[in-house]
Amino acid sequence: METVVEIEHLNKSFGSKEVLKDINIKIDKGENLVVLGKSGSGKSVLIKCLVGLIVPDGGKIVLLGENILDLKERQLNVLRKRVGFLFQSAALYDSMTVRENLAFPLRDQKSKSKEETDALVMEAITNVGLADAIDKMPSELSGGMRKRIGLARTLILKPEIILYDEPTTGLDPITSKEISELILDIQKKYNSASIIITHDVECARITANRMVVIKDGAVFAEGTFKELSESKDEWVNSFFKHG
Repeated sequence: METVVEIEHLNKSFGSKEVLKDINIKIDKGENLVVLGKSGSGKSVLIKCLVGLIVPDGGKIVLLGENILDLKERQLNVLRKRVGFLFQSAALYDSMTVRENLAFPLRDQKSKSKEETDALVMEAITNVGLADAIDKMPSELSGGMRKRIGLARTLILKPEIILYDEPTTGLDPITSKEISELILDIQKKYNSASIIITHDVECARITANRMVVIKDGAVFAEGTFKELSESKDEWVNSFFKHG
């Protein structure tokens, strides 16, 4: 199996606060890894380190065969185009229609005709089940719809790795389940590898091939959902009981 993400001995502190402590994680092509943890445990800092938004204090991060800590900004930007990032807020441009939001990541691809761009936009929005919303403004969309459009925009460049930062935060249980199932559909369709940062246990149950649980910035437990949900460790066990 091809390894597409390799994190070794990753450390990050802010001042005297150690946020990430000796993190070691590997992810294979086509695998969904859920990183579960309470708020403030270091989950979001981890994925920001992965795409170079935060520079770690030590360790190694290899994405798609490239050690990102050795890359210059221009090289890092090229690599980032192969990695999709779904922000908590969906981060849509409020002044643009859904169609314009989806086309935005393609703006640098001068080789693409308008017809090719339109076809990619329609494919991405159809994949998330919102073709009818293509000419709406973001303000006209519900929270769940905005998340779907954010995901469609992430998919437009056909990323090999997708990073989801709390994809179900702020959504009702039914919409959360729909987003979780959509993450699973995308994994099957694109054979993408994903890191799903969440504290939503139901999202983890639906999407995870494998899980790591972060506690106080360190990998505290690792395994399948079933293995971790049946853990004898009191802290891990309480996590699953109370979500």
